[in-house]
Amino acid sequence: MIEASLAGPEWATGVNPPLRHPGPQIEPRVLAVPTAVRRFDIALVDDQPLEDQVHAGFARQGLAGGAIEIDGLDCLAIDYVIPAQSEFPDRLAWYSAPRAPRGTARILQGYASVGRDGAAGMMHCHGIWQLADGRRAMGHLLGPKTYPRAGQVLRAIGFEQALFDRRPDAETNFDLFAAATTGQPDGAGDPPAAIVVTLRPNEDIPTTCMALCARHGLGGARVIGLGSLNGAGFVGVSAMQDHVSEFLVRSGRASPETAEIDIAVVDSGANCFEGVLAPGQGRVSITSEIVLLADPA
Repeated sequence: MIEASLAGPEWATGVNPPLRHPGPQIEPRVLAVPTAVRRFDIALVDDQPLEDQVHAGFARQGLAGGAIEIDGLDCLAIDYVIPAQSEFPDRLAWYSAPRAPRGTARILQGYASVGRDGAAGMMHCHGIWQLADGRRAMGHLLGPKTYPRAGQVLRAIGFEQALFDRRPDAETNFDLFAAATTGQPDGAGDPPAAIVVTLRPNEDIPTTCMALCARHGLGGARVIGLGSLNGAGFVGVSAMQDHVSEFLVRSGRASPETAEIDIAVVDSGANCFEGVLAPGQGRVSITSEIVLLADPA
């Protein structure tokens, strides 16, 4: 069995050396799919898991994929995991046991990628929450075990010609979302309304966002998304060193010349860090799912 390991001394630009995963490097390193978008609301009830309600909302729109930004969501119950060091020689990272905190919770901020896993829907969500005992925590939300309070509304972004498609990944030995196309956007030659992006290990997020803005003619874009980082260097503050981590974009802007991507990230010790990623210092550990939302013309 081939074990995952760190690469050699050619790592100079990142916080940590590049990660060498168990399988062969797969090309391309970045998948980027332009798409039109459709915005819609999902009204929530209190007797169904959050993930089921999200998929039902997308199905009613006839859409297979999209994204949801969560800004203050009260939950009757919540469950989540945090990243953990792998106990398996064929993976660089894994997950903790479910936290299953007692009582209600409020998701202060979150982001969810919505897509497909074969014929079924799949949601991948990271967030920051306030628990019933007052503690603030961050992690990977377990949507099937999280129940929102009724009467709230999620504001969703549906992709017209793109989706996140879950596929086996030989490089990392995980099943991961990949940006995939479902058709050609209207207005060929015009800048797209959005670009759906997935990045492979060791790719730098700020640099990639700038390059995609330039390639697709976006003078400016809002950046949303989530993923994992092999350490993180922040502008003006100390770095997060762990190669096992999960992050959420709190706010982000990109153009062909600049990228200012403010993230929250939790490491395998449940330590949380916040700050703006320095270019070259936001390199992917396992995967990252990013959406560039073009500024209005």
